[in-house]
Amino acid sequence: MKAKWIVAVFVIAIIGFLGARYFANNSTPKVKSSVAVSEGQTHWTCPMHPQIQAEHSGECPICHMKLIQVKAAGQAEKAVVQTENRAPVQATNDQLNLIGIQRFEVEKMDLKVRIPFSGRFMSSSSVVFQIYESDLRYIRPGLSFKGESSFFSEEEVLGVISSVDSIVDPTSRTVRVVGSVRKGPKGIASETGFRGEIELNLKDRVAIPESSVLHTGNGDLVYLFTDESKLTAKAVNLGLKSEGFYDVLAGVKPGQVISSGPNFLIDSESKIRAASLQPEDQGGAPGKPATPSCPSDQHWDIPMSMCMPGKAKQ
Repeated sequence: MKAKWIVAVFVIAIIGFLGARYFANNSTPKVKSSVAVSEGQTHWTCPMHPQIQAEHSGECPICHMKLIQVKAAGQAEKAVVQTENRAPVQATNDQLNLIGIQRFEVEKMDLKVRIPFSGRFMSSSSVVFQIYESDLRYIRPGLSFKGESSFFSEEEVLGVISSVDSIVDPTSRTVRVVGSVRKGPKGIASETGFRGEIELNLKDRVAIPESSVLHTGNGDLVYLFTDESKLTAKAVNLGLKSEGFYDVLAGVKPGQVISSGPNFLIDSESKIRAASLQPEDQGGAPGKPATPSCPSDQHWDIPMSMCMPGKAKQ
């Protein structure tokens, strides 16, 4: 009789164990051990265990924390400049020269850029530091870096990036990078401060001068010559800056001509003209500028956006 009870308890225990495993396998999302993420692929991962990746939301099978959604770098939302409140500007060469505006033909060139960072030593042979997500497109394992420790500042540290995390810190908007030290002080203590930079040579990049860019509250723009004397606002997506030039990711192409110089003057005129467009519901033709009234001995000068003496030239 006692043996039958032992067998029954054993059978119940096995059934309970198998049932628990079935429930766990069906309630936890399937995960991938690799941290590699394909371009444009959204996944869910654990903040404490980044090696856990799932195709759907759920819980971490290790610590049971709720998985968070991560977007691949190619899906990052980009700010778009609103150019609807800017109208084309007509200006002669003499007018442009008078305010110091020059023409620049967009071209491709080689850029040398530096990405500074700060971090700490994990050991005398490895360091960890943070890179802003906006610079992440340039960072990959195998790139060299150099810097110095806060304790042995007189001795240069040379190393190579060994890994780049796939999770962006939501507070600092940075990504964790681990580097292997190839040359540096011996016996350095863990958690010692470290600062350095990554130097990159970007070959054959579309580049524009810093003086051509207008930084607005929601993005960047340039003024593009759509014909010999007409300038139109154009939104651009910029990368890193190098010695007075920006790496252009999108917005303009080689061969196009943009303005360079005090572009805020062109921008002010563009916004004034846009503000003077007559809305259709007020009887004005769509897209046609309204001419403000001036005294009988004056006329409205469009380039100057003010009443000027004399009659308008036909």
